[in-house]
Amino acid sequence: MIIKNYILKILEKNIFEHLFFILLGILAIIFYNERLYADSGYYIFKVINNENFWVEHNRYILILSQLFPLIAIKIGLGLKAVLYTYSVGHVLFFYCIFLISRYFYNDKNAGLLLILIQTLGIMSGFFVPMFELYYSTALLILFTSILYNSNIRKNFIILVILAFFILTAHLYSFVLFMLVLVLHAEEFKFKHIKLYLFFLLMMIGLFILKKYTASEYEQAKTNDFINTLKNGVYDFDYIKSLSAFIWEYYKELLIIEIITLGILLFSKEFIKSFLIGLAFIGTLAMINISGYGFEHTRYQEQVYFPLSFVAAYPFLFYVIKNKNIFFKIIFSFVIFIIIIFRINGITTDSKYFSGRVQEMESLIEKARQNGGCKFIVDESTLKFESNWSYPIETMLLSSSNNKNSLTICTKEDIDFNQNRITVTSTKYLFRKWDIYYIKSLNENYFKLDNSEYKDLK
Repeated sequence: MIIKNYILKILEKNIFEHLFFILLGILAIIFYNERLYADSGYYIFKVINNENFWVEHNRYILILSQLFPLIAIKIGLGLKAVLYTYSVGHVLFFYCIFLISRYFYNDKNAGLLLILIQTLGIMSGFFVPMFELYYSTALLILFTSILYNSNIRKNFIILVILAFFILTAHLYSFVLFMLVLVLHAEEFKFKHIKLYLFFLLMMIGLFILKKYTASEYEQAKTNDFINTLKNGVYDFDYIKSLSAFIWEYYKELLIIEIITLGILLFSKEFIKSFLIGLAFIGTLAMINISGYGFEHTRYQEQVYFPLSFVAAYPFLFYVIKNKNIFFKIIFSFVIFIIIIFRINGITTDSKYFSGRVQEMESLIEKARQNGGCKFIVDESTLKFESNWSYPIETMLLSSSNNKNSLTICTKEDIDFNQNRITVTSTKYLFRKWDIYYIKSLNENYFKLDNSEYKDLK
């Protein structure tokens, strides 16, 4: 009895949640350079260079991922400090959502859910923390905290603002938002029908707006989805491969889903179990149209990310919140073990990203000895993947120690399209699709001269 009360007291005070956030913060500090990979490096470069928010595809939620580093820029911190702030800021954002949900809206389980969506199904994704859906689901958790634990009428404006940021973040946000509303409606037997109708109309309006203001990138993604839906082969062999893929990389997620459905069926909550099962299968189907195939990459992790919320949210709501104290204690520790296992997976994947950064830093030092500031490296000589963000990352890394900036692109980048002709001495290759004038660089952070690109051997 004493041990049980002691455990309940620890769970009540959310001690583990605070510790996990601290651990994630420490990892963010240690791997701040590694977390500049791909889109992450692209957006922070844009923010630093323009000293302002950078939003694309009308995804306004991006502002939230840029707030902390922009503050660092405005108060005059150096580039290295800005990059530290950027990396830690992603963790701080989730932690702030936890503090608001827990101590302002008294949602005792928001912390576990926020940590789960940062770890469940994520390993290499940790090194690209700038992803709209990560932020969208965090706000959705705050949305649910307000929805279930406060006076809805008094907080209606806040709910609308949150819904706007959530729904403009990503098309999958519509699916996750609808899941939350449907489960709330089932829980309260459509008591708040006007609220549901309002948000349904809001979803329709924003969906139409998104359709007619879609960028070329979003239109291409939509066309890819439609083409895969028409031409993809989803036979027995595909389903068999999908099952093996999920069990290998997402077994914890699947276990959580099975436990949730088992508890609900045991409690004769057949409607809830049907809705949750349908949401899981439906989301999985959409994911396999968006990302056909089973190559486990950072991008594939982001494609599968909605499934983490679809599994974790009902688990926290219907299993951890269960009135049965035994269930609460046992399954809380199941979650803690899963989180520890996933964090261990992140540290394992860090070896690859750290090796990649070390290789870039070695090339930067080699380039400094050759003179100049714009270089080309043959990607076939690299031990680690170059990726399209290589020129961006090398400029950020070379500039972060108050040294002259360097940018290193790959042979593939410079040979793309007419880049060798287009990149004159007064320009630099930002990425293989974008060539900018050197004079557009913010000299407070980046300095390139008008030299020509040369091979780095």
